[in-house]
Amino acid sequence: MLNSIKDFFTLDMIYQFANIGVIPFWLMLVLLPSWNGTKVLVNSVFAPLILGLLYFYVVYIYFNTSEGLFSNTLDKFKTFELYKGLDSLKKILGDKNILLIFWIHFLTINLMIGSWIANDASKNKALQFIVIIPLVFTYFLGPIGLGVYLILRILVAQKLKLFD
Repeated sequence: MLNSIKDFFTLDMIYQFANIGVIPFWLMLVLLPSWNGTKVLVNSVFAPLILGLLYFYVVYIYFNTSEGLFSNTLDKFKTFELYKGLDSLKKILGDKNILLIFWIHFLTINLMIGSWIANDASKNKALQFIVIIPLVFTYFLGPIGLGVYLILRILVAQKLKLFD
């Protein structure tokens, strides 16, 4: 049965599902940040859990290749070579599994940052109407969106604490 699941959920299908799948969550953050559905679907464990399951599945597929369960496991742990430099990272990202793992990681973290931004803007009423700009930046550029939001938070709400 697992082979049929693997045949059905190809890496390309998972990539498309993850890309398209996060869009409704982002639309909820931008258009309906105070809606209870947004709180349940985006600001809870729901969205990260779905992306985490996809992540786990791709990692499982990576280690469970056609050569057998955990074949060449020691070779696969050479993934840590990414710390050697950009050329090593480029080589590692040449593997579709690893590239998809990194992409799902990126989507998950950006969505969590977007959720935090929307929640924080809701607490700071002055930021509710301008939060769309940093959310769009966060969707596409992650940390830049967070930086834009923090700058707006300082300028508009005049509030930035070390701990919140």
